[in-house]
Amino acid sequence: MAKHILVIDDQESTRRIISQMLIDQGYQVTPAADGKEGLALFNQNPEAIDLILADINMPKIDGFEFLKRVKHRSPASPVIFLTGINVDVAKIVGEEYKVDGIIKKPFQVEEILKIIEKVINTL
Repeated sequence: MAKHILVIDDQESTRRIISQMLIDQGYQVTPAADGKEGLALFNQNPEAIDLILADINMPKIDGFEFLKRVKHRSPASPVIFLTGINVDVAKIVGEEYKVDGIIKKPFQVEEILKIIEKVINTL
């Protein structure tokens, strides 16, 4: 069964490119335009989501608040951040909210796939 990845990014082009790349690799993908939509989709069935890719800078609910809410509900759910900025996640959200990876924008397809496969293989 294909692993299910929730892709959250407010930039439509980024969301579309990542989603299509993952579909082409055999993953099941659910896209979301912002943290609020992503959280609603996650909360519908957290067990069905194997991995979350989330932008940090998003409207409504940013990536940090999204991470806190996801980890509060489902501590084992893996989250990888997408960001164009250098950031120390632990300093901002605390040590109890673990992020499983950070992908810097602009990104290379191979880089995203390598990080995703590394996290997926630990599930």
